[in-house]
Amino acid sequence: MSETATATAARRFPWLKAALIASLAVNLLFVGAGVARFMVHEPPERVAGLSQVQLIPRKFFGELDQARKAELLGVFREMGPAFRDGRRAAREEIAVLASALDAEPYDPTRVEAAVGSFSDRSGKLVTAGGQTALKLIAMLTSGERKLLAKHIRQRADRGRGRGDKRED
Repeated sequence: MSETATATAARRFPWLKAALIASLAVNLLFVGAGVARFMVHEPPERVAGLSQVQLIPRKFFGELDQARKAELLGVFREMGPAFRDGRRAAREEIAVLASALDAEPYDPTRVEAAVGSFSDRSGKLVTAGGQTALKLIAMLTSGERKLLAKHIRQRADRGRGRGDKRED
């Protein structure tokens, strides 16, 4: 009887050991994630509408202190609902275009109207983004304007394949 108990215990031990090691690994992963989060000090921010203001690179905000960044990003938060509504309307206009393309008989006038409506909506979103950029730029100090100019140039240079070789 003692041989059976010893054999059973010997068969269970490797699975128990593997389960304990896996549990330890998962715990260490969570502890590591918590420590990393604590070391970063700032929460990840999702800035609604920032993509609509294509004139302001996201990296610009990375060099500002937390309080100033929050103050400037408030401009985007104010415009968030307008940008969301505009994007939602643009998606609806795309669906209208798809319906016009599927329609039998095909009506090119209906397609042109859908494309025109989408273009008008896109123009309004770009205009709103430009107005938001102007509002933000008016709030910047001289040093912040120079920093913004640097980031705009860097983004433009990356687009031309030049990398970050240019300095201000």
